[in-house]
Amino acid sequence: MSRDPAYQSLRRAHRRFGVRATGVAVGGFLLYVLLSSFLPGLMNTSLSGHLTIGLALGLGQFVLMGVIVWRYLVHMRTHVTPVVRGLRGLVRHHETVARDRAAFGTRTVPRGEEFRPW
Repeated sequence: MSRDPAYQSLRRAHRRFGVRATGVAVGGFLLYVLLSSFLPGLMNTSLSGHLTIGLALGLGQFVLMGVIVWRYLVHMRTHVTPVVRGLRGLVRHHETVARDRAAFGTRTVPRGEEFRPW
């Protein structure tokens, strides 16, 4: 199964999304920390009442995480789930064929080339 092109594309898509999402999250946190460290005057600038730019950016981290989670759910629904359903059907088909062959006592797959576990 691990050699199937659909499985490989699934892994690549999942990995690409993970790298991008992690980069955005770490970049957002890093930007906040760097601004807090090197531009404290800017971070203490009042926007309205007790709300400062630093506090607004800190609260913005929650918004950023919410957007990343939402994009993850959309990504899973549109890119991953359809491929997983197709692969699941393919695995079930291979299991059925293997079960039928085992019932007749024939072996068509050479030893060592069976499907590997996850």
